Amino acid sequence: MPFELLSSFKQKKKIIELNLCLVLMEDKEFPWILLIPQIKNVQQINQLMLDQQIQLVKEINLCSDIMESTFECDRLNIAAIGNKTPQLHIHIICRTKNDSLWPETVWGKNMRILSNEEQKDRAEKLINAFEAYRIKQL
Repeated sequence: MPFELLSSFKQKKKIIELNLCLVLMEDKEFPWILLIPQIKNVQQINQLMLDQQIQLVKEINLCSDIMESTFECDRLNIAAIGNKTPQLHIHIICRTKNDSLWPETVWGKNMRILSNEEQKDRAEKLINAFEAYRIKQL
């Protein structure tokens, strides 16, 4: 059986497929992406093979650089929590000192959901940023 996203991820906007991870966009008020290693039945980072772990770190770094260069960002929050959604996924969230929850964490907080237009605009920014990176690498 091939890799399959859990149902809770299927409605999220796909941004790009990297070598290991699928990058999805979260629809909350903060610039927020999810990296999901496309490996079947993996819940923890240590369950990845060593070369996959190394690739995951490379992709986290790449995505972090893209998030910081694309959005206002005083601090990146990077986490692999998975208490409610057991499929391994890494959150990368841009936070600013003037955002609605600063300095608290985002976990378990009510946040504004982006409008359809805001979601479209953010997804376009992210897709363009990843495409620009890809072009630079050619």
